Amino acid sequence: MLKNHLRSAFRHIMKNRSFVLINILGLSIGMAVCLLIMQYVSYENSYDRFHDDFENIYRVQFNVYKNGELKVECAAAVPAVGPAMKENFPEVLEFCRAFPIDGIVSYQEKSFRERKMQVADPSFIDMLTFPLVSGDPLTALKGANKCILTQEAALRFFDDEEPIGKSVTAFNKDFEITGILADVPANSHIKFSFIFSFQTLVEWYGENAETAWGWYDYNTYVKLQPGTDHQVFNKKFDLWLQETKGESWAKYNSRYEFPLQPLQSIHLYSDLLQESEPEENGNADSVKFLTIIALFILVIAWVNYINMATARAVERSREVGIRKIVGASRTQLINQFLLESIILNIGSLVIAFVLVELFLPLFRNLTGVQLALNLLKNLNIWLYLSGLFVCGTIISGLYPAFLLSSFPPLAILKGTIAGKSRDSFIRSLLVILQFIISFSLIAGIILVYQQLAYMRSRDIGFELNDTFVLKGPGVYESDSLLSIQINAFKDEISKYHFLKSFTTSTNIPGDEIFWGNGSRSTEQTDDKFLVMYIVGIDESFIPAFDLKLIAGRNFSREIASDDSAVVINRSAIDRYEFLSAENAIGKEIFLGNRRLTVVGVIEDFNQMSLKTGITPLAFPYYDYLDSYFSFKFNSADIADHIPDIKKEWQNFFPGNPFDYFFLDEFYDRQYKKDIQFSKVFGIFTFIAIFIALLGLLALSVFDNIRRNKEIGIRKANGASTSDIVLLLVKNLLKKIILAIIIAIPVTWFIMQKWLASYAYHIKISPFIFIISALITLAVALAALLIHSITTAQRNPSEILKYE
Repeated sequence: MLKNHLRSAFRHIMKNRSFVLINILGLSIGMAVCLLIMQYVSYENSYDRFHDDFENIYRVQFNVYKNGELKVECAAAVPAVGPAMKENFPEVLEFCRAFPIDGIVSYQEKSFRERKMQVADPSFIDMLTFPLVSGDPLTALKGANKCILTQEAALRFFDDEEPIGKSVTAFNKDFEITGILADVPANSHIKFSFIFSFQTLVEWYGENAETAWGWYDYNTYVKLQPGTDHQVFNKKFDLWLQETKGESWAKYNSRYEFPLQPLQSIHLYSDLLQESEPEENGNADSVKFLTIIALFILVIAWVNYINMATARAVERSREVGIRKIVGASRTQLINQFLLESIILNIGSLVIAFVLVELFLPLFRNLTGVQLALNLLKNLNIWLYLSGLFVCGTIISGLYPAFLLSSFPPLAILKGTIAGKSRDSFIRSLLVILQFIISFSLIAGIILVYQQLAYMRSRDIGFELNDTFVLKGPGVYESDSLLSIQINAFKDEISKYHFLKSFTTSTNIPGDEIFWGNGSRSTEQTDDKFLVMYIVGIDESFIPAFDLKLIAGRNFSREIASDDSAVVINRSAIDRYEFLSAENAIGKEIFLGNRRLTVVGVIEDFNQMSLKTGITPLAFPYYDYLDSYFSFKFNSADIADHIPDIKKEWQNFFPGNPFDYFFLDEFYDRQYKKDIQFSKVFGIFTFIAIFIALLGLLALSVFDNIRRNKEIGIRKANGASTSDIVLLLVKNLLKKIILAIIIAIPVTWFIMQKWLASYAYHIKISPFIFIISALITLAVALAALLIHSITTAQRNPSEILKYE
């Protein structure tokens, strides 16, 4: 029996090659897209799951409440919280702290600026799974002035030499290398090339580096006993905090909170201040959207198969009738048609896998993720393939099989099975579903591109073009000598006529500000103390970036009192409860342990991307700063003048890498994930529409076959080609218009939810829906006309010659 079914199935496939080709094309593309997206989704969800016992490891978040209102949500906690949790709660097995730093590391003649380094507890490499390939994990980070480095860093600095026991220089100190780490996996939220021993930080900053409750720069992790509910633990620790620290915080109307974040959720679900990911975090919403798109495309492909199979039901009715007359049971017919579905799905799956292999490099470039598709070793791929095959066969095969096998032989011989109203209703629902999805995707991609264009073109309050930025020197003899060097460099570089301005600062636009301190005005009471984020600047910063002074003045090197002066932004006016920008001038504020006089107020600007709001900022004056050197040019020919700057740099700061970038590119990197998402969304939207149009063509073919006799009679009675075309496309166009009407409120709701994640966003314009509707109707009409015009032009005598 199976042999007969196979022979019959292959005979049918060979006889209907065009039909089979369209089906396989839609199914294989849909499956390939689903496989690609599922690989990406699987990778995004795999972050930090390589750690042993990752489900019991948490990062300690730091929240600050002021007068009962949540003011700060930070990924970095205070150094005292980890030890306090372990000492007072048996649920905590271990803790570790990681203090992020960057700087220049040197070995002999080699110097590199290392942007991803940590100062960490000895337990860091054991509690988190970062295995040593060389060295003793028990002693590698014990004591001061020790460090371990990754295999990649070891190769850069030492080539084929053995690093263990040698010393590197960083921060004007020598550090003994005590271990080599395996390279950090790409799917780790925390990255590093060097880890320095925690005791080094204690030597630099004293006891506060271990015991402070107000210095929140430490990524702190805890490992709980298996089975511990972290939400219950959060409440227990809150009670302990109130008992031990509540009274001292209450006088400032403050309350601290240290909720635990599951390690595996950080990459996709955490969007806090001072995130430890060196690049922008993943986005759970984007991953969900791509998953939905993958399922949409697959559903459209399966619907196409159903429509194509049922479209040919009339043509196959004679085969069904003959089989039933000669004794075939309905079960045998169902098995026959299901076998055809299985063969097509197997063929589609094989082609889909080939397509994935071919387009995987392109998909890597689009997503920025180095996905690897290893069929033999990757269990997830086998699960996806099996799932696609089983679902595809059942969903796309069962309904056509039951429909085709249900035709009664007598009705077939009489020619009265042109179509059942129930089947017609189901097909109508399927085409409406397809175009609800298609319209939503078209409107979605238009909105995504508009939002991205808005963010990249909106006035951000400062001038970033033609700006060349150098990372400041990290190798110098002493602080006092460095100040002399920087000011001498300033004077020398200002002699070049191609430079418009030169400024030094602790941060530049697009660089997240980690420097914060408790602050209030002298007119406010202690309970008004709140964290103020700080950017140290010189007198050239405000004019260099074309920041708008709305009150007061800029700093001046000629005014000695400016050493205790500060400029604030507009948002800080309300923070300090000043009446206006003019009223703020001359007022004094406490910033940490400094008392500063407000000499100027600048207009708000977007320090970070438009995805985040504007925060109050304070800009104290320093005559020199060594974090960033920013150069503004008089012309766009920046590349021609870089050698001159490099020559002066090497004269004044020998041994320091010439590490530079352009500010517009640096600022724009914040939109990298959005750009990648828009490209992936756009390509897969096009694919979804293409597959949906194949389905529409199938419906058009079915409708034309069903109305074949009617068309012949109308033509014989004088109907024109245009009359017939209108007749053929009218019903399907009505369904598409109905799909658009249904899709508009659904799409609007989804768009509103997506835009809510941006601090600054566009308003949803009716034109988005109008343009999307026109595109949907245009491409649908084009697909319908392909077959309808051919049908309408047929000679009625050919159509009716057998009647």
